[in-house]
Amino acid sequence: MIKVSATKLRNHLFEYLDKASDGETIIIQRNNQDVAHIIPTNKMNWREKMSIEPKVLVSTEELIEPIADIWENYL
Repeated sequence: MIKVSATKLRNHLFEYLDKASDGETIIIQRNNQDVAHIIPTNKMNWREKMSIEPKVLVSTEELIEPIADIWENYL
């Protein structure tokens, strides 16, 4: 989400339209008060914007291994 003054939006309109088409929401302000939003018409897939790929830090055997301490009270 980007906040921009009406004057700055007027001077750089096409830059902000490009950002909106890339999925960014733009808030237009006048006298530091929000007056309008530019919202992208096409929803971007948030998965495509992910820059970090999650990694599993344990082996698959360790991941599915039951935790013995938890089950002691129920057996």
